[in-house]
Amino acid sequence: MQIFNIEINKNNIIFFIAPVAVVIIIIVAILGLRPSPLSSAKIIFWGFEDQEVYRPLFKDFQAAYSYIDIEYVQKSPETYEKELLSAMASGQGPDVFAIKNSWLPRYQDKISPLPAKLMALKTYYDSFVDVAVQDFVADGNIYGIPWCVDTLALYWNKDFFNTVGIAIPPKNWDEFVEDVQKITLKDENGNISRAGAAIGASSNVENATDILSLLMMQSGAKMIESKTRAGFNQETMVKGEQFKPGRDALEFYVNFSNPQYKAYTWNNRMDNSLNSFIQGKAAMIFDYSSAAEKISEQAPYLNFSIAPMPQVKDTNIAITYGNYWGESVWLGSKSPNEAWTFISWMASQNSQKRYLDLVKKPASRRDVVPLQENDPVLGVFAKQSLSARSWYQFDDAAIKEIFIQMIDSVFYSRATFNDAVERAAGQISSLMIEAQNKNK
Repeated sequence: MQIFNIEINKNNIIFFIAPVAVVIIIIVAILGLRPSPLSSAKIIFWGFEDQEVYRPLFKDFQAAYSYIDIEYVQKSPETYEKELLSAMASGQGPDVFAIKNSWLPRYQDKISPLPAKLMALKTYYDSFVDVAVQDFVADGNIYGIPWCVDTLALYWNKDFFNTVGIAIPPKNWDEFVEDVQKITLKDENGNISRAGAAIGASSNVENATDILSLLMMQSGAKMIESKTRAGFNQETMVKGEQFKPGRDALEFYVNFSNPQYKAYTWNNRMDNSLNSFIQGKAAMIFDYSSAAEKISEQAPYLNFSIAPMPQVKDTNIAITYGNYWGESVWLGSKSPNEAWTFISWMASQNSQKRYLDLVKKPASRRDVVPLQENDPVLGVFAKQSLSARSWYQFDDAAIKEIFIQMIDSVFYSRATFNDAVERAAGQISSLMIEAQNKNK
């Protein structure tokens, strides 16, 4: 009986434990099917805007991605690149940083490309304006996503146009020349008292090298033949005739500062172009969207408007000049996927629209352009982003200086137009060859 009682107790225990074990196994199995919680990540983001701009966006992003914390550091554009390169060299670079659209050749080896699982190349092509693809896609990889794209546009003083009986701003460069002639005022000694447009020199014309680059591209110049050779000095053929679009563009630009030219309207003794426009001393200038706020602040009663950049007469394809920033992820980032997740989220349609409403800048997404096209200030820039172009510049600062020297050499009669273009192309080619050799 003793043994029998013991056996009965064992059976009771087994009967009790068995179902409990089954329950435990089921619970463990269920828990095992659940995804493991994501580890937290901290993203350091460098930018230029005030933190208050980003605060509501950060809040919404972190509501969707609670495991990603963002530390924002506001930087000054004047010292930004120096600080950036120093931080990267010391291994303390930001996870998310911005590069100008002309900087990729110098920064490509410092960037962790956008993972395809976060955004396919086709999605990028379909979502963003063409110039973004041109500037930030290389070797089948995406190296930057722009949250906005700015372009050069024509600012014009409506009162001056009204006074001489011109109803609308020029649509092409032929009309531009005619309007400049009608609007420009000179005293009895030939001194300019009112410029038809601020164009023709380098030192006192905002964005002079961008304007000249645009004129070259509109004229048909191939700015770069290869990664080691400039091409804007080359001849091209149109309708059976050969000409040099780069040289012709330089001549067209500088002639506005030539006293012997029919549309002489500018010289190097005049004030800065933007200041001249604000002060009512120039009827037209070429500038980016940021100039609108400066003009309105400094000349609140100035009757001005913004129009698309003039084009070559009878052209079928409009070309404008893009100048903007793209967001990238540092190659040394410990959380590149999370960093790109943040950049991609900011570049989504809803987030970009909210961001642009806050910073007052033109769109980079195709589906946001129509949402801005009726804006009295940004509408022109948003629509122009669709036709924006740029060109490969390994060292944009050095190339800008070469272009300034090219303008000045003919402005001060030190070289012919052809010689100035040839010299500039040779200098840029040498710069590109040197850069390629350093990367080998």
